[in-house]
Amino acid sequence: MKSFLLIGITVILTVAMLFALLRTIKGPTRSDRLLGINMIGSLGTAFFAVLAVYLEEHWLLDVCIIYCLISFLAVVVLSRIHLEQAGESEAQR
Repeated sequence: MKSFLLIGITVILTVAMLFALLRTIKGPTRSDRLLGINMIGSLGTAFFAVLAVYLEEHWLLDVCIIYCLISFLAVVVLSRIHLEQAGESEAQR
């Protein structure tokens, strides 16, 4: 029973990641794309955590933490770039 639940959660997370990827690709604004990238990072972290429980491999939790930190740093850097570009476009007006 536990394995069916974990597989179901993994499928739901995968579908949610696909929707976030669609939002990242389609998103009409840069903010939508940034939000999609952040969502993919968060769902990827949850995916690794569920995978660690399903496979009973503790080292995957370390991978999960590292992936979460890298995802956070990527969103911070992309937000900074977005704010700088928005400031430049306002200065040109």
